[in-house]
Amino acid sequence: MKFRYKAKDVSGEEIEGVVEAPGPKDVASILRDQGLIPVTIEPVRSLFDFSNVKIPFLKAVSLKELTLATRQLAAMVGAGIPLPSALRAIASQTRNKYFKEVLEQVTENVEAGMKFSDALKNYPDVFPTLYVSMVEAGETTGELDLMLRRWAFAAEKVLALRRKVRNAMIYPVMVLVMALGIFVFLLVKVVPTFTKIFLESGVELPALTQFVIALSDFVKNKVHLLFIFIIVFFVAFRIALRFEKFRYWWDAFKLRLPLFGTLIKKTAVARFARTMSTMLRSGVNIMDGLEIVARTSGNKVIEKGLVLAREKIARGEMLSEALKDNPVYPPLVIEMIAAGEKTGGLDEMLEKVAEFYEEEVDAAVEALTTMMEPIMLLLIGGMIGTIVIALYLPIFKLGQTVH
Repeated sequence: MKFRYKAKDVSGEEIEGVVEAPGPKDVASILRDQGLIPVTIEPVRSLFDFSNVKIPFLKAVSLKELTLATRQLAAMVGAGIPLPSALRAIASQTRNKYFKEVLEQVTENVEAGMKFSDALKNYPDVFPTLYVSMVEAGETTGELDLMLRRWAFAAEKVLALRRKVRNAMIYPVMVLVMALGIFVFLLVKVVPTFTKIFLESGVELPALTQFVIALSDFVKNKVHLLFIFIIVFFVAFRIALRFEKFRYWWDAFKLRLPLFGTLIKKTAVARFARTMSTMLRSGVNIMDGLEIVARTSGNKVIEKGLVLAREKIARGEMLSEALKDNPVYPPLVIEMIAAGEKTGGLDEMLEKVAEFYEEEVDAAVEALTTMMEPIMLLLIGGMIGTIVIALYLPIFKLGQTVH
């Protein structure tokens, strides 16, 4: 089997090449015999080898799975179990086949002499930049188990935030789906019955009734066009998100939303503070920390703000000064960061900011849920009420004609 490798010679110069060997261990042995230090070792895929094609849902590792595995790895490494043995034990337990393959490949690379952090870099879709950076810090300080625990703790906080936001959306989405179901049922089953009566009576129909009847006919006879439109719109939207300008506009639009914008901002502040605190405590410098947080923010507007802040810090400004003009970070956050900078406890102050804003997210989620309930009720009432009024207006008119 052929393997593509990257290695460094005694002068530190990086060398790339391809070598044929039974496995990664043999490649590492060959490289060491040549006086080279292995950096990365990857199997060479042929043009018709589709085993490395990533299929959504089949080749994906969730943050929850990675966090659980990291907790287990930290415990085993802390107990003195050799890293390769710990990785093999975790791989044997995981149910995710793709994650299992990745862990086994990482284990082989580590056994072949590659650094753990370098082995992880081969799988950026599984191990985020922050994860690799903290593993590197752990390898440097000799506290790998501590760094893994810190990453897992920060990831658990992120998962908790996601869960709260997701749970807040479940109720309104369920109510909306139920309302749409009732609305479609009325259009398909009830409205046609009344339409037949109106046509037989010859009564002149109000504009609202004509609109509801036309909508009923469309849903019954041409609903496939609606589905085609939705699919085309969804595909076009996904393609548009790949363009930088549209993605930036969309992310800015989300931040301006009356209810959800505030929640997104508070979640972003909590994630920023939690991640920065974790990295600073792990020995990652503030410049690298901001670069990692910017790349993993998930919002182009927030990412741009952090990139600008990083540039200001490079020119000599403090973090609090660099974030001062950014509307995502409220004055309270800036003041707390400034206090941490003055006392030399920036990591501790950022952790307090994270804890405060995680509570703020809880309050925002609860407020959003409370506000959504009457809005959803009004929406349901408006949808059903429109049909009822549209059907009864001609009946009243017909009654007056008969009278």
